[in-house]
Amino acid sequence: MKITKTMSRILKRSCIAFVLGGFLTAQQMPQTTKERIKTGSSTTTKEINGTVVAVEGNTLVVKLSTGEIETFNPPDSRKFVIDGQEVSVHELKVGTRLHAKQTVTQTSVTERTRATLTGKVWYVAGPNVILTLPNGENHQFKVKDDFKFIVDGRPATVFELKKGMTVSAEKIVEAPHVEMASDVQVTGTAPKAVAKAEPAPAPAPAPAPAPAPAPRHEPKPVAKAEPAPAPAPEAPAPAKLPKTGSPLPLIGLMGLLFSGASLCVRRFR
Repeated sequence: MKITKTMSRILKRSCIAFVLGGFLTAQQMPQTTKERIKTGSSTTTKEINGTVVAVEGNTLVVKLSTGEIETFNPPDSRKFVIDGQEVSVHELKVGTRLHAKQTVTQTSVTERTRATLTGKVWYVAGPNVILTLPNGENHQFKVKDDFKFIVDGRPATVFELKKGMTVSAEKIVEAPHVEMASDVQVTGTAPKAVAKAEPAPAPAPAPAPAPAPAPRHEPKPVAKAEPAPAPAPEAPAPAKLPKTGSPLPLIGLMGLLFSGASLCVRRFR
């Protein structure tokens, strides 16, 4: 199917009209720009210690080191590092000691919105002004006394405006707020399992005693008559000593004693 020159011209004009229509619509609407300005930040850290006393589902009950009981509802995505391993709230056990460190960062942010528009003054009675926008619609605005319009390149207040003036205005809206970012890290130690004492093995049954052998009746030995002891031999009679002594030594000894005695008597006199 061939496209004639007339149809081609119509298509070109339609495209141009579509592009110009979008451009004019964009010009008629206020142009808005936004800025995000950080004005300051602060960081605080909070640490708490406690022991798990109950856990069911996402409900976690902890007894703090201060003695208070607190209830938490952590999401499933929250991980607890217990003994170096990541676990979910469902895997916590009663008796687990927890240490939580929460870092909160507060950032002061001001969102500044600039809206620029152009229009013709249709009605003015400060601080109210009605402008006819390029699309032909009338819009009413209530502005502050110190708000500045641009008229022929010069600033002017709302009280200086007159009907029929073409003005441009820039509206700036600032919305300060505080953004908070929280980072929570929870570590802990699982309770140590108490080893159960294994029961001692039952002693092996003692073997049944062997039946005692029947006593054997042995014949008693007959006592043999012992022979009478032989009589001891008699001691032989002592032999006579040889005659070896004489009275001569005794006589000599007595004579010696008498001689000494006589000498003593003589000396005594």
